[in-house]
Amino acid sequence: MLNEKGSLKEYCSWEEIVLLTKIVAAKIKGLNKKYDVILGITNGGIIPARLMALELDINHIQFIPVRNKKLYTEEMPKLLANTNYLVVDEIYDTGQTFSKVKYAMQDFDCDYAFLMGRFKDSDDHDHEICNEIIFIGKILRHDKWIVFPWEQKNIII
Repeated sequence: MLNEKGSLKEYCSWEEIVLLTKIVAAKIKGLNKKYDVILGITNGGIIPARLMALELDINHIQFIPVRNKKLYTEEMPKLLANTNYLVVDEIYDTGQTFSKVKYAMQDFDCDYAFLMGRFKDSDDHDHEICNEIIFIGKILRHDKWIVFPWEQKNIII
């Protein structure tokens, strides 16, 4: 199936989302990482943020306002020093959103979690960049457009 830009689509199921959330959470737990707050990147990271909060038993979720690849810094939640943040999004793809968010978060202690990631290198391991850890559930080895369950118009719940 093709998307509006002519790229092949790959549909992701709810079962895969649950599995990827558990994989990322297990990696975090395996490093004994503890976070005070989950920050979900809107819009794609809203549901993964909630699922990750359940897996990691974190009750505090806030959102980083990103719409159409633009970060709305004036709408950012008030963040606190001496607080450990886990920033969650559904996919690391081009790195554009990540770069904007990372720059906005540079003064705070945060790591990043993505259900899926697309990287130019062939490294299957999680990436560490400038003291932040990036947890990835699944590395993509194709250029297909990923359609997440919450993006599908005919959602069956």
